[in-house]
This record gives sequence, C-alpha cells and structure tokens, in this order.
Amino acid sequence: MHKNIGFKKEDEFVEALDGKKAGELSHNLKHILREMFGFFKETDKVRCELVPNYQKPDFFIEMNGVRKYVSLKHGKAKTVGQDKIKPFILYLRECGLSKEGQKTILLLQFGDGTLDGSGDKRLPYDELVLKYKKRIEELNEELNEDKDFIKAFVERYVFKGTVSTNIEADYIYHGDVNYGVIVSKAQLFKHLERRSYAYMINPHVGPLQFKPHARYSGEKEILNEHQRWKVDINWANLASDMDYISERYDG
Repeated sequence: MHKNIGFKKEDEFVEALDGKKAGELSHNLKHILREMFGFFKETDKVRCELVPNYQKPDFFIEMNGVRKYVSLKHGKAKTVGQDKIKPFILYLRECGLSKEGQKTILLLQFGDGTLDGSGDKRLPYDELVLKYKKRIEELNEELNEDKDFIKAFVERYVFKGTVSTNIEADYIYHGDVNYGVIVSKAQLFKHLERRSYAYMINPHVGPLQFKPHARYSGEKEILNEHQRWKVDINWANLASDMDYISERYDG
C-alpha cells in the first residue's frame, strides 16, 4: 500500500508539470521552480519525468536545458534508506570506524549476544539499550566527531544510494503537488556543519538513525531470516528538520 501511494504522488507531479508553461502552474509549483532555477519566464516550458529503476531521485524537473533531480517524501514516512548489514559494516570500516564500534552495531543488529545472529535468545530493544548503554554512547561519539563523514553518510543514504552508478538527487521535497517543503543538498550540508545531534540516544550519524529492519526479539518466530540482516536508515525528524533548514539556509 505504501509503495502504491508513493507511485501515485510521483505520477501527480509528472502530470502537473510535464509539458506545461511556467505561467500555467500553481503557486506551490512555481515556488519549487524558483527554488531550483531562480528567475524564469511565464512562457518557459517545463519537462518532468520519472526516474526508472528505483533510484534515490523519484523524478526530474527540467527547464531551459537545466535538469534537477528530486527525491520525494510524504506523510509520516521516516525511512530514507536501507542497506544489508555486511556492506553497511564494510562501508563504516572503510570510513575508519573502530573494531569496537563495528562490534557494537552487530550486537545491536542481532540482539542475541553474537556478531552473526547465531544466538538462541534475542533480547528486546529496550533491554539491549540498557545492556549496551555505554557502548552506544561511545559509538555515537565516534560516528559524529567528523562533519565530513556525517555529510558523506547523509549523501550516501539520502541523495545517492549505495550503488556508485546511481543518479544523485539534488533536492528532497516533502509534501505533494499542492503544498510542501523543498531542501537542496547544499542547504542540508550547511545545516549539518552547524547542527549537533548529540541529544539522540539511538545509534545515529547526524540526523540519521539506523536500526535492524526486523528484530524478532524474545521467543518470536523468525518469519524471514534475511530481514534480520537488513539495516533501516531513518530520519526521525524529517519534516520538522526540513522546515527549519528551508527557512534558514540559502541553497
């Protein structure tokens, strides 16, 4: 159901924009064009198409030969990316994460006291947080000490994705064709330079928290084993952060 709603929202943008003259568009759509392209004429023609193959940008908007790629978010959705635990750990290792930091992530991922999910008893998350409280604090401190790494992590999981050949999004838009907030990568990076997310107690890099896709804690039956090996990347305060960023930073 969620995917169908997402596809519908994307189609609505294409229908509202593609082949139209700028002067024919609603106030909100003109606002999006101004944020992306600056000045334009009412007679300028707009092109808008979906981006295939489930990449980070959902569609592009083109005007006067300039193309901008947009990742669409809507509703209360907070998940901005997903990875498998092995490449996730390898990426963080390449970025310099310590062995202890890697171990902490794996202990939280599987919740059974092992680094490979082979344990018999899987603890619920609230017990894991208490058990590994000190380790989580040390992990967060390590993951958030370098602003350049935070920006690289956000770029990977919000704008680019994990495949090097992917098209990269230029903007995030939260809303629909009638109302929304648009933020560029440049605006977000300015925000990340100035903002601290040290108040977050969950494992995180900047505003992005990460957790197992499926825990199957306690005695709960494991319905789909490979789901335990997936990592969800969530932006918990996506809508409010975007409101803040759009009002305070030029992009």
